[in-house]
Amino acid sequence: MADLNSKLDQVKSKESFLERIKRIIPGYDGYVNRDNSRELDLQLRNTLAKELDSNKTKLKNAVLNLSKRGKLFETDGIDRLEKRLEASSAKFRSAARGYSGAFDVAKIKEDKLNQIYEFDSGMLEKVNEVGASCSEIEANSAANTDVGTSLEKLGAQLDDLLKQFDARENILRNL
Repeated sequence: MADLNSKLDQVKSKESFLERIKRIIPGYDGYVNRDNSRELDLQLRNTLAKELDSNKTKLKNAVLNLSKRGKLFETDGIDRLEKRLEASSAKFRSAARGYSGAFDVAKIKEDKLNQIYEFDSGMLEKVNEVGASCSEIEANSAANTDVGTSLEKLGAQLDDLLKQFDARENILRNL
């Protein structure tokens, strides 16, 4: 929670003089905070998606390494995981925003926004685990060692990541 407040303060510090004056209007500050939370949520999800996308190069390198060694059958599993990685990234980018506009019928309260932001922040750990597994696959393929176990681990991590991210959607549905 303190992390969110410090990030909101950073966003507020970049506001123009006119935006700070508007905060004097009753109710406007809460609206602006929700808007800032929405922007932070979007930035975080885009960062998570970029992190996932950066792993595609590692998987492509693994395919290249395995192909050079004549292990074409092992590359099929990597190709399927790369597609799942792309799907995960797309899901992060296209997820519902944690915000409702001033005239929307359903309103998302600030505590719910904070809950969504904290949830998204926790997803970073899962994304880092996926990255570590992709690095492991790349290293194993370069060292000409078995990648089967690493592929299974990455598959399980992607399943877990998507399951946890689906729970985020349930938070938004249960306003």
